[in-house]
Amino acid sequence: MNTTDPPTPTNRPRDEGSITPLVLGMMVCLLVLGAGITAAGSAFLAGQRLQHLCDGAASTAAGTLTDNPANDQTVINAVNGYLAVRRSTADTTANLVGTTLTLTCSDTVPIAFGALFGSPTLHRTVTATARTAYSRT
Repeated sequence: MNTTDPPTPTNRPRDEGSITPLVLGMMVCLLVLGAGITAAGSAFLAGQRLQHLCDGAASTAAGTLTDNPANDQTVINAVNGYLAVRRSTADTTANLVGTTLTLTCSDTVPIAFGALFGSPTLHRTVTATARTAYSRT
């Protein structure tokens, strides 16, 4: 007897090599998904860094104000000094009402793999509030 494989029908398509495009497609999908997760994490962390920077600037500015009458320029100088030491390019807007200082910080931050999704940077705006130790009234 002959021990060779039985012949295949001639009208049946061959399946050899059809798994390669499927594996390549899945690898591309996984790489794009990984890049998306990395970009989302990068955007989140950039926002957190800006929030921490703004919180520190507001706290420092509120802490520099004393019982002496202060003006908005004193607050702006304290904020700019804090940001200059940290080499930040954030734009800030300070508002001092009574004993409450509200600081709005905005900056354009780079995003990892952002160019892959059409935007290499992201504009973030955060707000921080601090209370001074005196009453401005």
